[in-house]
Amino acid sequence: MAATKKDDETGRIEAKLDTIIRLLAIDVTMNEDLTLQQKAVHLRRAGMTHKEIADLCESTPNAVNVALVKAKLKKKKKKKKKKKKITKKEASSGED
Repeated sequence: MAATKKDDETGRIEAKLDTIIRLLAIDVTMNEDLTLQQKAVHLRRAGMTHKEIADLCESTPNAVNVALVKAKLKKKKKKKKKKKKITKKEASSGED
């Protein structure tokens, strides 16, 4: 009987945490300065699924998926560019 009471309490706590997470996610999506891509990245980092993000952003799961893939490619490209810049710097400093 004590286990059931503890399970009920845990369930209520989880439900409250889910509500808090949802409210924070809604707050992120209310920022009109952010693009779908930026919103999707923030919400995905928070552990939300493509469907949940789509529902919050009034979009489709496919559009969210495309936005996340583009963000990932953009990040890779930026990282590669930065690495190239560092390599060039090292090469030019080695010539002295």
